[in-house]
Amino acid sequence: MALYPGCVQGFFLSYLLWKKKEANRAAIMYFNALLLTISTLMLLRVTYQPSFFKTFAEIILLPDVILFLTGPFLYLFTRALLRLEPLVRLQLYAHFIPAAVHVLVVNTFMGLHLKGLLHYLNTPQLILGFHLIELAAIMSLGIYLGYSLHTYLRYRKAFYEKYTMPLVSDFLRTILIVCFVLQGFWLAGFIVKVANRQPDYSMYTLFWVLLVAAIYFLAYKIWSTPAILELPPVLTEDSPALSSEPVPESDIRALEVYMDAFKPYLDPEIKIGDLAESMQMPKHQLSRIINQGFQRNFFDFINGYRVRAFIRARKAPGQQHMNTLKLAFETGFNSKSAFNRAFLKETGKNPRDYFHTT
Repeated sequence: MALYPGCVQGFFLSYLLWKKKEANRAAIMYFNALLLTISTLMLLRVTYQPSFFKTFAEIILLPDVILFLTGPFLYLFTRALLRLEPLVRLQLYAHFIPAAVHVLVVNTFMGLHLKGLLHYLNTPQLILGFHLIELAAIMSLGIYLGYSLHTYLRYRKAFYEKYTMPLVSDFLRTILIVCFVLQGFWLAGFIVKVANRQPDYSMYTLFWVLLVAAIYFLAYKIWSTPAILELPPVLTEDSPALSSEPVPESDIRALEVYMDAFKPYLDPEIKIGDLAESMQMPKHQLSRIINQGFQRNFFDFINGYRVRAFIRARKAPGQQHMNTLKLAFETGFNSKSAFNRAFLKETGKNPRDYFHTT
């Protein structure tokens, strides 16, 4: 009875989200993929009849591929929502390899055994196989939730370093934490089933009902609050593995000379792509110089210059009594909170204590 309206609601929400043509299309695409997958799963459960199992054993478990799709879709949605650069095709496809393996193993090899067409595995071996697949699915979901939460927390930190406004997608952290809790219910149900050596689906029912409720809540939130999808891109790179080769001193010095001469940090909206373009070098090369040569990320590197410019300006003759916030704006900061955080991080003191002791 609950699946009928849930299924219809899922397809309807997917349609409404897709009609938001002004929205973040990549985020909508991945979220709709998750929403449609879950709605299709509910449709198949609604139409399922026990008599189908023996006749269609090789495909009857196909809806369970959602076990290996939920994590990747949530992660890819999180990346798109937070405006990270799209993955290259091979990297994108790699996230769906577990789902493809699941289909090949469960819905072909093990399905044909259940149907009686293959005889390589006995019943205990089939049960062990299903247990291992489920354990792998639990681990997969946990890994992707961890990736998603880590990406979100990195974004939120960078956002608050740059903006003073509230983060409209702050609820995403709560959704991800709720998913971690639900994964705990799933793991508990799995342990109980294995320990008792008999199926107990109460935990599974609770897990899927709450997971679907969380995803539907997220769908309504996106539909009712379009600003959620319009976040600024503050994570400019995914911090790829750094090269083991040291950055040439000439590159470090060239960047220092450019920063001192042209003072690009005075632009409150400066991005690593803007700086790389003005220096006529690839963005990844500039990122490596900053990360390895200065042992900082881009925002800390820029804010360090702003803080030092503020200190010089404040210590200049006749500037001691100038309005602090006005001077912070003149040195590239765009909010009081961003200035205070950057100043404390750079000097270890707040502005009042710093100038009182110096």
